Amino acid sequence: MFRVNEVLDYNGQLFRVLSVLAEEVVWIKVEDPKAFPSLVLIRELVKGLDEDALKRANDPFADLALVTPKRGSATQKRRDKNHALIQPIVSDPLFYEPNVRASRIKEVVANQKVSMPTVYTLIRRYWQQGQTPNALLPNYKNSGAKGKKRKANAKKLGRPRIYTPGVGAVVDDEVERLFRITIDKHWLKDTEISFSYLHRRFKDRYEAYYPDVPEEEIPSKWQMLHFYKREYAQANSLEKRTDRIKYNKDVRPLDSTANTNVLGPGSRYEIDATIADIYLVSDSERGNIVGRPVIYLVKDVFSRMVTGFYVGFENASYVAAIQALSVAMTDKVSLCADFGFDIANEDWPTVGLPSAILADRGELLGHQIESLESNFSIRVENTPPYRGDAKGIVERNFRTLQADFKPFAPGVVGCVRIVL
Repeated sequence: MFRVNEVLDYNGQLFRVLSVLAEEVVWIKVEDPKAFPSLVLIRELVKGLDEDALKRANDPFADLALVTPKRGSATQKRRDKNHALIQPIVSDPLFYEPNVRASRIKEVVANQKVSMPTVYTLIRRYWQQGQTPNALLPNYKNSGAKGKKRKANAKKLGRPRIYTPGVGAVVDDEVERLFRITIDKHWLKDTEISFSYLHRRFKDRYEAYYPDVPEEEIPSKWQMLHFYKREYAQANSLEKRTDRIKYNKDVRPLDSTANTNVLGPGSRYEIDATIADIYLVSDSERGNIVGRPVIYLVKDVFSRMVTGFYVGFENASYVAAIQALSVAMTDKVSLCADFGFDIANEDWPTVGLPSAILADRGELLGHQIESLESNFSIRVENTPPYRGDAKGIVERNFRTLQADFKPFAPGVVGCVRIVL
């Protein structure tokens, strides 16, 4: 009825079953730091089940079974050493008898040269956390107090100095106040300075308050850096130290994707233009360079399919954008037939009006586009200024498109050709 290592909830307290005897169960309180194994009659446990005073509970240390320390690591060696240390105690069939247990503990203390509190701590952890070797893994996560503020007294916190003269400065509330003033005035407003420069500005301020303090007793750069990392969240300081335009475009955390609020094909089109990285020549006189073409692309956000395009020599404008949108809303079978290509509807199934069009603050920001909104119920959206990443799907497609021809075509911008 009861299994070894299962956890039972008896009147709100957790017990772990250590051993099952003929008429009794050996168990131990899981959350009691001074608990020892004890005996309880099985019939009392059955009665508790009947009266709902006893129920089976989840093992709070079940995750220990999933931990696999690296072979040969200090963690594995420490675990195995602890396990070997307590084996004479926990392997004794009568470990639950106080006299037998005390005798075994005295033998381990005498033979292994360890303290009695250490042995008691290890055997309790072994019994309370599942009677497995992993129960004896060192709890390094409970060591120290990373990120917590220590209270400064008369003695400097941290390791003592070895190579630098003096004992060092005590970082009290007044020193922290000067740290904060210097960081707020210089570090969070100037993105070009180094932390060494910042510490020199702090020294100037500190010496103005305490002119007679020796050089070696001024708070060090490492003390100031420790204060900065503890008190200033990296995300907040990064936002303050980065230009607003660059932060919004390149640095800010991403909290959604391009497909947010896009229900399916045709929900949103993105449109943008770029100047191609190639020079074209006249078809009648190849010695005449006519310029670099402007490419318009319209892409469906959901399917990533190109729905419309336009290539011309006029600058990006409302007229050119409307021609690209006209292609996007045209049946592609007839469009390709005009250029001598035969396709089926399934090859390019993009025809009709989208629910929304996303553009930058340019050709579609004005009164001319209002007829498209009012007559066809199309929502025209515009990105904020300097936010090309807001329509990254079509922006990235320009680079992909030009990568197809730039390695092979003459007249590419940035390509150097040597003619012999």
